[in-house]
Amino acid sequence: MDPKSLQSSPILQGIEDLNAWRSAVVEQLHGLSNLTSELGLLPGSVILHLETLAFEIERDSLRLALVGEFSRGKTELINALFFADQGTRLLPSGTGQTTMCPVEIRGAPQGRPGLQLLPIASRAMDVSIEKLKRAGSAWVRLAYDSAQQAHERSAMLKSLTETTCVTIEEARRLGLCPPLNRTPKDRERSICPSCGLGKVLIPRWRHAQLFLPHPILDAGLTILDTPGLNAIGAEPELTFGMLADADAVLFVLGIDTGVTQSDLTIWDQYLRRNKEQPQLVLLNKIDTLWDELRDPFEIEDEISMQVEKTAQRLGIDAERVLPVSGQKALLARIRGDAHLLEKSGLPQLEASIARLLIPARRAVLQERCTALVERVQRDQQQLLQEQDRAIAVQMESIQALKERTSEKVPRLVAQHKAMLASFDQDRQRFEARKADFRAAVDRALLAPLSPDRFDARIGAARSEMLAAWTTAGIVERFRSFFAEAIAHFDTALRGSAEVNAQIAGEYAALQERYRLPSLSTIPYAIMPRRAELLAMAENYERFGMMLEIAVNTQSAVVRKAFLTVAGKVRDFIVETRRDAEGWVDEMMAVMNRQLELYRQKAEEELDALENIAVAMGNIDTRLQQLRANRAALAERSAALEQIANRLHRALQGKSLD
Repeated sequence: MDPKSLQSSPILQGIEDLNAWRSAVVEQLHGLSNLTSELGLLPGSVILHLETLAFEIERDSLRLALVGEFSRGKTELINALFFADQGTRLLPSGTGQTTMCPVEIRGAPQGRPGLQLLPIASRAMDVSIEKLKRAGSAWVRLAYDSAQQAHERSAMLKSLTETTCVTIEEARRLGLCPPLNRTPKDRERSICPSCGLGKVLIPRWRHAQLFLPHPILDAGLTILDTPGLNAIGAEPELTFGMLADADAVLFVLGIDTGVTQSDLTIWDQYLRRNKEQPQLVLLNKIDTLWDELRDPFEIEDEISMQVEKTAQRLGIDAERVLPVSGQKALLARIRGDAHLLEKSGLPQLEASIARLLIPARRAVLQERCTALVERVQRDQQQLLQEQDRAIAVQMESIQALKERTSEKVPRLVAQHKAMLASFDQDRQRFEARKADFRAAVDRALLAPLSPDRFDARIGAARSEMLAAWTTAGIVERFRSFFAEAIAHFDTALRGSAEVNAQIAGEYAALQERYRLPSLSTIPYAIMPRRAELLAMAENYERFGMMLEIAVNTQSAVVRKAFLTVAGKVRDFIVETRRDAEGWVDEMMAVMNRQLELYRQKAEEELDALENIAVAMGNIDTRLQQLRANRAALAERSAALEQIANRLHRALQGKSLD
C-alpha cells in the first residue's frame, strides 16, 4: 500500500486548511475582544459574544453522513475512504455483516479509543440520544487497542452487526413491530427462523459511538454511518437531529439495482427537503459491470447511462452523481494499485467531498463571524466618532471663550451648571422609567415566548397526537402546533413594536434636548426570527405526510417524532427569548453608557469653564489636553480598524502579512 495515500487525501488536506483558517480567525477574534475590552465602549455582553464565538469556532467539527438502504456498501466506502491505512477492513462490511444501528465515528477523546453501544431497550425511555450521550451508565463500553491483531479488532467491531430475538410484544413496545390492529392476519403469528414462534429479530443496539486515533478524525471529521430505511423511519431523532445537522450527506445507491422504491423513499422523505445541505449521490459497486469479455467503452457508456438515469429519477444534476466501487477502492489502497484505484472512482469522490464539505462549512462560519464583527466594529467606531465630535465642539467652545472677555465666563459657568442640574433631573426621571420599560418587556415581549407555555402546549399536543391514527390527523396537529407557535411570535412581534416605540420615545426626548447620539441597538427586530420559524414549519409539515410509516408501526414512534420536533421548536423559542433578553440588557447598558458619557463630558466642560474663570491662562493648557485626547481617540480608531481589517482578511483566507 502507498504510505502517502492518506497524507495526500484531499479530504485531510482540506480539513487541515480549514483548521488553519479557523485558528487564524479565532486569534483575530480574541484580538478584537481584547481591544473591545480595553476601549470600554460596549457592554460586557458583546465581549462575551466574541469570546463565545471564538470558542465555538475553535471546537467546531465537520459531520459527514452516509445514507442509503441496507447492503448498498456504505460501510465499505467508509473503509476505503478513511481506513485503508489499516491494511484490512476496519469496519465489518462482508457478506451477512450489515451494520444494524447508526454509528458515529469520531477522533479518540484524550487519546482513549473505544466503542460505546447503546442498548435497544433505551427506546422505551422518553430520553433523546443526545441526552443519553451524557449518561455514561446507559452505554456498554468495549476497549479498542490499535496494537491488537486485526482479527481481534474485527471481532470487537462485529458488535455493530448484532441482532437479538425478542417477543412480538416486546418489539411492539420498542416501536419496532406493527401494533396488533395494524398487522395483517396472516402475520399475527410471526415465526423467526432462528428464534421460533411469536418472536422477531431486532437490532441489539440502538446507537454506537466509535472513537479512533486517526489523522482525519483527529483533524475534526465525524462520520455517521446509517442503517437502511426501516431504522431511519423508526428513529425520528436520527432524521431530525443527526441527518439534518450533518454538514454534508453521501446518498449511496447500488449501480446493480439503480434507484429502487425504498431508495426513492429515503431520498424524498429524508434528504430532498433539506435543500441547503450539500449532498452527493454515489452509484456504488460499478465493479459488478466490469467484464473482460465486454468492450471497456461499452461498460463506460453503460455507467454513464446509469448516472443520467439516476440524476433524472432523483431530479438533480448529473454532476452530483458519482460512480464508484468501494470494494475495489479498498483493495487498490491496500495493494497500492494506482490503476485500480483510479478505475474505482475513489480519487474523484475524495476530491468532490473536499469541494463539497470544506467550503460549505467555512461559508457558514464566515457568515456568523462577519455579522458580529461588522456590528462590533460599527458600534465602536460610531461611539469613537461621537467622542471625537464632542471634543471638537468643546475645543471650539474653549477657543471662542479665549476670544471673549473674562466678564462673560462667570455667566457661562452659571448656564452650564443650570444645564447640568436639568440633565440630572431628566436622567433621574429616565431612571425611574426603567422599571416601566422592564415591565413592558416582560409583559409584551418575553411573556409570549415563555418556555412554560410551550411546555404545557407540548404536553397537550402530544396527547392529541397520540389520539390521531390517520396521516391527515397527524398533519393537522403538526399544523396546529406550529400555528400556535407562530401566533405567540406574532404577539411578541406586536410587543416588540410597542416596547421599541416606548423606549425610543423616552430616549428621543433626551437625545433631542442634549444632542445624544442615536443607538443602533434600537429597535429590536424579531421579524427575521419569525421568518425562520415559518421556514421550520414548512420543512416539518411534510414530515407529518410521511409519518404513515410511523402510524403503521407504533404510537411510541409518533410520540418520539413529535417530541423531537417539539423540542426543536422549544429550543428555538428559548433561543429567541434569550436573544430578546440579551437585547434588553445590551440596550439598557448602552443607554446608561451614553448618559454617563454625556455626564462626564458636561462635568469636564464645567471644570474647564471654572478653571477658565479662575485663570484665563489655563485655556491653552486645556486646548493642548483636548488635542492629546483627540490624538488618542484617532489611535484607538485606527487600532480598531486595523484589527477589524485583519479579521476580515482572515475570514476571506487572505494573508495577514
